[in-house]
Amino acid sequence: MKRMGLFKTVSLLLGCLTMFSCVDYDDIQPFTGKTLPRKSGYSTGVTNDWIYFNLRTGESFNTYTVNKDIKEGEQINRTDWDLAFCGYTMRTNSGTSGIGQGGAADLGYGGYDDWTSVSQLPSDLEWVVDTDDVRVTMSQNDWNHYLVENNLDFDANPWFDPNNGPATTETNANPLLSQAMSFSGPPPTYTPSFHTYVVRTADGERYFKIQIISWYDANVEIGDEGGRISYYCDELK
Repeated sequence: MKRMGLFKTVSLLLGCLTMFSCVDYDDIQPFTGKTLPRKSGYSTGVTNDWIYFNLRTGESFNTYTVNKDIKEGEQINRTDWDLAFCGYTMRTNSGTSGIGQGGAADLGYGGYDDWTSVSQLPSDLEWVVDTDDVRVTMSQNDWNHYLVENNLDFDANPWFDPNNGPATTETNANPLLSQAMSFSGPPPTYTPSFHTYVVRTADGERYFKIQIISWYDANVEIGDEGGRISYYCDELK
């Protein structure tokens, strides 16, 4: 599996902007990874808007509707999910997020295709479970409710601070996987780390590698679907 399509697209687009020349999209390899089925997180008006995946069966929850199948808090006592996304923040079924035996470990920068089997995983690999202090972007609706409940002035406490970006709050999520993409701005910029991570499933028996590629839907020529994370995810056999 090649990983060159998206990077080549970015390079060609930058070249087009610099040289005012046209891009020949016939030469670009299509993105062959996965894209979230919808935007998730604060842009939907709900802070903890999670899309859950059972990596063992391919089943997903809350696929097209916020909190439809698994409401916030209900995930803790379920073992039928392994990985979840809220924007670019991720959960594993472990620690404070769930009762499973999941977790995540960092396999380093790049090298996605180099990892093919469980036997390659180092014996001293450091596994990280979920904690309750990972920052997640707060929806503007929830921020407004917070201001009202605490009698705070809207003008003095804007949801989006030009120096710090949008308001955030703490949630249950995986602190290691939160490093897979970073936010900076203004203007808002989402930068993937391009590290390869391994996620352990809720039953503790299977392992999936994952690499975050883009904040946008990588299947379109010009990214206009911010929040629809594009990523690679495959099982280590």
